[in-house]
Amino acid sequence: MYLFSGLSFCRMRRISCTMDGFCLLYLLLILLMRSGDVETNPGPDRIVSEKEFLKLSKQIEPSYYKEVGINLDISIAELGQIEKESQNTSDALMTVFTRWRDKQPPGTDIRALLAEELESSDLGSLSGKLLAGSLVPNRTGSPVRLPGSQPQPLSPDLIKRCADDLRSKYRTTLCKIRADPLIPISIVQFGDMYTNLVLEEEYRQCKRPLEYSDLFNLKVNGEFPKRIMVQGEAGTGKTTFCAKIAWDWINDSPALQKFVWVLVVPFCEAKQYTIGEIVKSYLSKGNPATACQITEYIRSNPKDVFIAFDGLDEFDGKVVQQRKAGSNLDCHQPKSADQTKARSKSKMNKNKRRKLMQPKSGSPTSATSQPRVNSAEASGSSSERGEIPLTDILRSDELATCPVLVTSRPWKVKEIRWDDSLSKQYTFLHVEGFSKENVEDYIHKYFQDDRDKADQLIQLTKDNDIISKNMAPYPIYIAMVCLMWRELGDEKQEKFKSLQTFSQIFDEMFKFLKVHYAQKEITDLDSQDFQAFRSQIEKLMEPVAKVAFIGLQENTLSFKEGDFEQCSDSIETACRVGVLSQEKKLSSSMSLQSSIFFPHKLFQEYMAGVHLASLFELDHNEFNRLIEQVVLPRKEEFRYLLYFTVSRDKTIAHHVMKCMVQGIIREYSDVHLLVDVSFESQDLDTAALARGGMSYLAIDGSTTAHTIAGYIFTGLGVHKDIDLGVNGEFGPIISHDMGEIICSVPSLEYVTLLRAALHSDFYAVLAKEGNKSKVQSVTLIDNRCPTSASSHYLADALCSMPNLTHLQLRGKEFQEEFYSTLNAKVSTLQDSFPQISNGNFMFNLVPQADFDSFLQSLTDFRREDAVDSELEDAINDLLGI
Repeated sequence: MYLFSGLSFCRMRRISCTMDGFCLLYLLLILLMRSGDVETNPGPDRIVSEKEFLKLSKQIEPSYYKEVGINLDISIAELGQIEKESQNTSDALMTVFTRWRDKQPPGTDIRALLAEELESSDLGSLSGKLLAGSLVPNRTGSPVRLPGSQPQPLSPDLIKRCADDLRSKYRTTLCKIRADPLIPISIVQFGDMYTNLVLEEEYRQCKRPLEYSDLFNLKVNGEFPKRIMVQGEAGTGKTTFCAKIAWDWINDSPALQKFVWVLVVPFCEAKQYTIGEIVKSYLSKGNPATACQITEYIRSNPKDVFIAFDGLDEFDGKVVQQRKAGSNLDCHQPKSADQTKARSKSKMNKNKRRKLMQPKSGSPTSATSQPRVNSAEASGSSSERGEIPLTDILRSDELATCPVLVTSRPWKVKEIRWDDSLSKQYTFLHVEGFSKENVEDYIHKYFQDDRDKADQLIQLTKDNDIISKNMAPYPIYIAMVCLMWRELGDEKQEKFKSLQTFSQIFDEMFKFLKVHYAQKEITDLDSQDFQAFRSQIEKLMEPVAKVAFIGLQENTLSFKEGDFEQCSDSIETACRVGVLSQEKKLSSSMSLQSSIFFPHKLFQEYMAGVHLASLFELDHNEFNRLIEQVVLPRKEEFRYLLYFTVSRDKTIAHHVMKCMVQGIIREYSDVHLLVDVSFESQDLDTAALARGGMSYLAIDGSTTAHTIAGYIFTGLGVHKDIDLGVNGEFGPIISHDMGEIICSVPSLEYVTLLRAALHSDFYAVLAKEGNKSKVQSVTLIDNRCPTSASSHYLADALCSMPNLTHLQLRGKEFQEEFYSTLNAKVSTLQDSFPQISNGNFMFNLVPQADFDSFLQSLTDFRREDAVDSELEDAINDLLGI
């Protein structure tokens, strides 16, 4: 039918199809192109080939089957019959497409019509690829590209117009700050609220301060690094950091004037698009620049463009490519079988989990805001010239000389660090949130009209070490603290001072928001009507929590109204409370579409924790399955989900901790998570269970105050003040407590101190209580004892530990008093290092037969250490470091 209609069209136009006629047509096309009247590549024809239908049917996920079918005017009954007669959903979709195509009248632009219906089904990415004819490379019927033809380059005026559109986009959207994170209308100008963040650069296995003003003066082997990874915990200001770069560019900052375009790309909104498509979506409606032209401009002028990707942890694509068996990557990227199984299981159960959200009538819903496809295109891989997938940029397979900055939570950064080749391409920075001075600056900006209230809150952050160390450095938390401090009365402000954990501050924030909304409707807070209204709000939040959890599993952070099928009241209430935000945006087809999202990923994680905890009573088997097969295999990714889940109930906390102790403790970072979760539970029984699973203890310069608080809570069963000193040094209280943990926890076998700046009280406790320790292995790397007495204490402690069988010393930070004391102890006291006498002792991984061999090994180590220090100093002098 289509061949016949195509020939009829040719006859109607009276064009000869002879070879001479074709040659004349070809020459005419060249002349028209040179005159600028036709595009070099006018696009694919109107017919959709069988191969393209097949490609579409394989890439559209099962959850979209009914929605696509209905939009193609196939009845629900017919869709059900087709699905029943097909082997799988792909076969069913293939039948749907061909039946729909056969119903269309001759001359119909099948490609445009199908693309429109795909767009209506929230499959915009596939719609764009269908229109571009890029689904099947070199397919039958695709246009013949003339030799050497390329998209017409952007003119200088159009390049400037694109830059102006980008600046306008950033001014109106990105570079605006919510003074209150949960109140959409609390928008203030960027300059009124922006507060500097603490940046650090990784240097020689340490971190050193980096001023933002020096960011664009970084040098790696003499030039600005082409790939920069900025990692930071949740809420430390990574998105605001990207907004600051955009703000400086639109305000002609000297450091950014060299870039014609600055592109800020949030991964949560751009999972399935190429860089050209993303930039095109930022431009004004009347801008004629095409995605292909934009791509070619970036490819031809990579040094004139700066790209900032925000939120790598929110990206589904695989940055690290799988290598062949036996490659180096297999050794450096430790992915557990449980994790692989969990991700596979998550994908297999994806449609099942979405059905949990659907009403019993079977109405089609979707748990995602972005089109999901079962192919490499989900990560943006493509080999066609003219398209630059985001993953190719991240791997430096494309735009290798274009400067690219990426932000991410730490767990996702590990994937790049573990890849030898990829890690060498990146310079690693850290965003640490606010310093003490910046906290005060932010609070004064927030309370610019009430200095007394600002001063009161600043004093609270000084008096409450938990708020000061655990919360205030995080912009998202200090913003929440400011909001509640402004609204709460004197009595509740006193209660507020007792907050200790992240979960507690979220609990208080959500309670505050619900009461704040409810009292607008019912002013008598003691009435039964008010309590009933609060209960109604809680009930309406349940579908929101469920969607939050399902979305979190699939890394979906933005939703459509269809994701809340038959829950419109929940959306409306959640938006009024402040838990959700809703925006209307123009799609590529110029139709208004509603986007629903949480103010911050942490808020989604909190709501997801509420839902997960509710399953403990409602469906205990499902709760166990999710914890053991989904959450714990992805424990670092779901760290905050675990925090918020265990904080809901002590029984839940104990159950989750039992699963963690039994299943995940393989290295010291697992113990960090163990004590962090224990601390968030605030349950002594859970802490005792965690303490029984503590076989590792490692402290280094990057150990967070939250983790230290967790060690103390878990190790001693009580919480004490967290007194981190300046520059990450540990104060006397915490140092004393950490020493007691090492000497008193019976399950503790391995202790590592890596550049840990501990107070002298730590060493005094070790010397006094070391003979009670069960520790078998001690590793000390670049640890400087603060005083001569501390060196003596450390030597005394090591000599007295009865179970110590492995001692490792590394670095040049050990003082002479340490060596001389150790030497004297071993030489004079035969009861030192008891395991040497048992023939069960190793120093720096070398077995020691007796005291004499140990003394010789210690002397040799001191000589090597001195030579290494002199050599390093000489090299540094030559390099001018």
